[in-house]
Amino acid sequence: MSDHEPLTHRVAAAAYIFRGDRLLLLKRNKPPFTFAPPGGHLNEGEDPISGLHREVQEETGLSIDVIGVAHMWFGVVADGYEPLLCINYLAVNQTGDVQINHEHTEFKWVSREDIESGATATLSLDHRGYQTKDILTAFDLYARIRPR
Repeated sequence: MSDHEPLTHRVAAAAYIFRGDRLLLLKRNKPPFTFAPPGGHLNEGEDPISGLHREVQEETGLSIDVIGVAHMWFGVVADGYEPLLCINYLAVNQTGDVQINHEHTEFKWVSREDIESGATATLSLDHRGYQTKDILTAFDLYARIRPR
């Protein structure tokens, strides 16, 4: 990208990390202050899978096996932030225990029922964050391909 072209959006990668029938979500310590899968902005020129591994390692200390793309979304996560294109991947926890970094205040391994019931907030009051339907889609996709 040349210095003369304006930045239109950032690109991020996030992982729906499964361990058994549970999904890892982290509570953000900045807007929108909701639970979300681990992930973050890609560095300039960074391959999305490499960036995903880096972000997951930085935020959780986990190693993962990436299965494939679950879905993508485009939007603004909070007022004052640039638009974001986020590629969300399905993954499984390969090794390690969760050790969150300074970007998060807590973590949960959630069930499908936790999401369906609203027990874990993934959207802020102004509807920023992860849509319930997208997280449930990740559960459905994983259920189809999960080793028994």
